Amino acid sequence: MEEPKKSDLKTVSDAMQLTQIALDGYDDLFSDFDPSPYATRLLSEDFLKELHRRYAEKKKGEFIINFTLPRAVHSEKIDNIVRKRIKDYFKQELKNIERIRKEKVTHGALRVFIGLLLSISLFFIPQLEKEPLLILFSVLIWYALWSGFERLFESSRHLQRKMAFYEKFIKAEYNFVTEEDVMGIIQKLQDYPSDPTSGVQRPPGSF
Repeated sequence: MEEPKKSDLKTVSDAMQLTQIALDGYDDLFSDFDPSPYATRLLSEDFLKELHRRYAEKKKGEFIINFTLPRAVHSEKIDNIVRKRIKDYFKQELKNIERIRKEKVTHGALRVFIGLLLSISLFFIPQLEKEPLLILFSVLIWYALWSGFERLFESSRHLQRKMAFYEKFIKAEYNFVTEEDVMGIIQKLQDYPSDPTSGVQRPPGSF
């Protein structure tokens, strides 16, 4: 995946968007308790929570996630490893949610079936029409049907929204930009503002 083109950065605000998640190094993305290589190391819980927090309100469009880190520790090879690890994490989470969704649908359908079966039994077993048993069966029928439909529809919709959210992380663009590059872009934008009313033009090919 390509990094944002410098020619697309027109203002200092544009350049600051490159600093969505600032890192001291790649270790910031991984668990402190796992000494494994980056290719198999567990992602940091704090990092994953931050991703959720930052993008939970973004309803439309694809995710573009920019990391900045010092040039001295930057490695394109590790960039690719990190991209794969993040995508693999969300792919696994997606599988887990799909499994939970199927379980809820199955349990919900079973409860609805039990509720309907109890309802039908009232018509064919006269003894159940006596008041104590009728009240008990009415409560059981109501609970079975209500909890069953809740599992079928409300829980399923919630999980589908979560799945759509995770799919965006799988399809997201993950960019790694050095702090020095960002500061250089900001300095050039400050020296040569893009506002045509300012009367100052950037030198051709300056970025």
